[in-house]
Amino acid sequence: MSARRVAATSGSGAKSALAVVVVLLIAVGMMLLLRAQPSADPFDPRSGAPDGTRGLVLLLERFGADVDVSRSVPDGSDQRRVLVLQDRMGDEQRAELAQWVRAGGVLVMADPESPIAGTPPPGVIDGGGLALSGDVADEINVPLGQCDIGSLRHLRGLYVSEGVRFDAATGSAACFASGTRAFTVLRPDGAGAVVQLGDNSLFTNRFLRYADNGGLATALLAPQEGAQVTILVGSEAPATSADIGSGEQTLLDLVRPGVWMALAQLTIAFLVFAMSRAVRPGRPVREPEQVPIAGSELVVATGRLMQRARHQQRAGALLRAELHRELCVATRTPAGASVETLDDAVVVRYGTAPGRVADVLRTDTVTEQQLLDLTHRIQEIRDLVTEGAHP
Repeated sequence: MSARRVAATSGSGAKSALAVVVVLLIAVGMMLLLRAQPSADPFDPRSGAPDGTRGLVLLLERFGADVDVSRSVPDGSDQRRVLVLQDRMGDEQRAELAQWVRAGGVLVMADPESPIAGTPPPGVIDGGGLALSGDVADEINVPLGQCDIGSLRHLRGLYVSEGVRFDAATGSAACFASGTRAFTVLRPDGAGAVVQLGDNSLFTNRFLRYADNGGLATALLAPQEGAQVTILVGSEAPATSADIGSGEQTLLDLVRPGVWMALAQLTIAFLVFAMSRAVRPGRPVREPEQVPIAGSELVVATGRLMQRARHQQRAGALLRAELHRELCVATRTPAGASVETLDDAVVVRYGTAPGRVADVLRTDTVTEQQLLDLTHRIQEIRDLVTEGAHP
C-alpha cells in the first residue's frame, strides 16, 4: 500500500470518528433539553383525559360560572363555592378551609375518603356495565329517592361507577337516599355549609355525560349565572405541566441576588472604563475642518482633465450640459426645456441680456482657447445665479 493511500485511509477514519462524536453530542444535548410531557393527574381540571375534569370546567362556564383553579383557600366569605375533587391538603389547610366554611362559604366535597367527610360506612355502590342506549332511565343506578335539598329535587338520578352512601345525621339534609343513608349529604357549619358526595369520579370527563351527573354539578356549583367557583387542588398536589407560567413569582424573582450583584459590578466597570477612555488630558486639539466641495467644481475639474487630454469638444459639451441642468433647477424650468425657453427664464428671473445664455449653450469648442473662454463665461453666469443679483 502506498503512503498516499495510507494517508487517505487514516484521514477518512478521522472524519468518520468526528462525525460519530458530533452525532452523540447532539443526541445527548437533545436528551438533556427535551423532556417528555408528563401525564396529567386524575381529576385535573385542566386535563382532557378520561379521568380529568376539563369537561366539568367547560360545563360550568357554559352556565355562566366564573371558574378558577387554585392551590390555596380563597380569601373572604363571599358567594364563591369551593369544589374539592380529591383531597390533597395538609392539616393546616384543612383547618383554614373549615374556618372559611364557618365564615359563610359553601364547600362541595366530592372525595369520600377525605378526613373532612369523616369515616364512610361500609357498602359500596357498584356501577357495573354502562348502558349506552342514551336513555337516562337506563343509565341511573343511584335514583333520587328521598330528597331534602330543594335545588336537587328536579334531578332524576345519577350514574356512579363506585361510590358510598353516608349516614344522614340529625340536622342534615340529604338526597339520593336509601333508608338512613344518602349519597349526597348537606351539613350546616356555622354560617356556611358542606355538601358531601359519595363519589368523585362522576364529575370526570368519562362519566359526566351519563344520567344527571352534569345536572348535579350545575345545581351545586352554578345555580345562577355569574356564580364564582374555585376548584381547590390542594397545596400538596404535585406540580404538572399546566402549572408552568402560573403562580405569583415573575422571572425577576427567580434570579438569585448574586447574579444581580455580578451584573451591577459589570455595569459599574463598564461606566468607569467608558469615562476613563472618554477623558482626553491636555489642551483641546483643534482639528482641521473639512472643506465642502461644490458639485460644479467637480464638473469643472473634470472638464480641465479633458482639456489636458485635448478633448476640448467633449469637455465643452459636458460643461454646457451641467450649466443647462443648474439653470433649469434655479429657474424651476423642466429639465428638457429648449435653449430659447431657458434663456427667457433666466432673463426674467435674473435680468441677463437676452440671448446671453443661449449663446453660451450653443458655443462649440474646438481649440483650447475656445474651451477656456467658455469656462469663464459659464462661471460668470453661475456666479450671477448664485448671488441672485441683477447686473
